[in-house]
Amino acid sequence: MFEGNKCPYCGKEFISSDDIVVCPECGTPHHRSCYKEHNACANEAKHGSYVWQSDLLKSNNTDNSSIQNNTDSHENQDVVICNVCGNANKKNSKYCSKCGNLLSENSFHNNDDIKVIEVQQISADAKIDGIPIRDWLVYLGPTSIQHIRTFIKQNNNKSKLGFSLGAFFFPVLFYLYYKVWDIALLVLLIDIICNLPTIMLQLNYPIASLLGISAARFTTIANILSYAYLVIILLLSLFSKTIVRKKASKRIKDIRRSCTNEADYSALLLKNACPNKIVVGSILILYILSFLFLLFN
Repeated sequence: MFEGNKCPYCGKEFISSDDIVVCPECGTPHHRSCYKEHNACANEAKHGSYVWQSDLLKSNNTDNSSIQNNTDSHENQDVVICNVCGNANKKNSKYCSKCGNLLSENSFHNNDDIKVIEVQQISADAKIDGIPIRDWLVYLGPTSIQHIRTFIKQNNNKSKLGFSLGAFFFPVLFYLYYKVWDIALLVLLIDIICNLPTIMLQLNYPIASLLGISAARFTTIANILSYAYLVIILLLSLFSKTIVRKKASKRIKDIRRSCTNEADYSALLLKNACPNKIVVGSILILYILSFLFLLFN
């Protein structure tokens, strides 16, 4: 979303892998490390009247030649050109596949008469669940834009579905990453209950005899529990982003109510932003150690 723009502190251009935090007051993007180092927005002195605008958007407002060329090169295709980055998107696309900006509903498809395609950026002041998007960007951290797109689609389609591959393959890590502690604990318990019998079989532990049942029956039970785990995790993953949305919305609103001014709110929001690296890192190490233990036993 911010690729091609520069961090106001270090002057380096943002790339897709950068960890970016957005000032909740004016929308200025910074490297998270730069923001934390200075503990303030680079444009703090301008707050009250200043609203950050993309460097790419500024350049496009004064010079549309690159977009003109891009459009000309796609004269025989039905595409939508992003006015922010000039990328050619497929017909009926809602979001630019390169920079992530929202293509306006009244954007034109290229033809002989129309050469400049207008778009509408996702406004940082627009709200989801009563919370400005700029605050969602700060709280959800590096993966915020993917969630925001899902939230917008949910509102447009009046849907609660919000699937995440991460929630399916690494459910405990996913919910810990977004500080959804209760669901993470629930998933961990389900994981232990459903997969422990299979682990016992792999380790040749005589659990069946200890329980007084046949090995064949215990194997059947273990298989049923393993399949049950997959079904439960799949169902949860279908609504995983919705779960994150509800938990994050409540947390952001609680932070807002606990603060009396914008400065305190901005600082506390950033302090509580995702992810919790210590917790996620610790669980990831445990996963790796568990995998290695099973691999060599």
